[in-house]
Amino acid sequence: MPAQDWIRAALKERGFKLKDAAAALNITPPRMTDILKGMREVQSDEILPLSKLLGLSSRSLLSSLEAGERLEVGADIDGPSLKLLGGLTGTGTITPPRADSKINRVAVPPDAETAEGLYCYEMADDSLEQEIRQGSLIIAGDPRTHFFPMVPGAIFLVRLDDERITARQFFRSDAGEDWLVPLPRNHNPLYESWRFSMLPSDLDKSPKAKAASEGTASGAHKIVRTDDIVAGVMWVHRRYTPEEAS
Repeated sequence: MPAQDWIRAALKERGFKLKDAAAALNITPPRMTDILKGMREVQSDEILPLSKLLGLSSRSLLSSLEAGERLEVGADIDGPSLKLLGGLTGTGTITPPRADSKINRVAVPPDAETAEGLYCYEMADDSLEQEIRQGSLIIAGDPRTHFFPMVPGAIFLVRLDDERITARQFFRSDAGEDWLVPLPRNHNPLYESWRFSMLPSDLDKSPKAKAASEGTASGAHKIVRTDDIVAGVMWVHRRYTPEEAS
């Protein structure tokens, strides 16, 4: 068990002394000193009172005790939760969760019928900035489990041919063409747009359709079909930060 010197600093920061912590845990001051030295573990019935005294969630306290330093890993979540799977990018690369993030799980939305088929990601870049800001958390639902309308304006998670996953918005042009498009504030050639067909690819096996779906050297646009859709974005969590009026 590592030394827990950080507890002394945390107590001082909140205006408490070691004797206050000992009283909260119903132990003697020497036993509290043993905890700081790493000679005694915090017992299960002592986690809650100590976490309240230090102003930490119980999950943060447990992580801090294990590491021997103060760590904050987000609030406790009662009930079903979803693991943060990583960061979505406009190129399809899934980035690992940020090391400095305090969030590694989020609660299942209260109006979700089940946690099954729900996926949580962070927007890791500006590829959807006009709709979903970088740093926002999104929860997307598998269409086989969660209903969401496939209508213009919807945002889908698309599985690309090489198993990358990215997000695009369904857009219908004035000419009636369906597209899946990125939404950066400034154009970025790395964020591709693709034609979108409601026809599942397994219903159209013609060589022409296959070539169009895979793209060609002449620059034909890839066609994304419904069976390329992994999930639809159903909830977005974003910390509100007011922007200065221009």
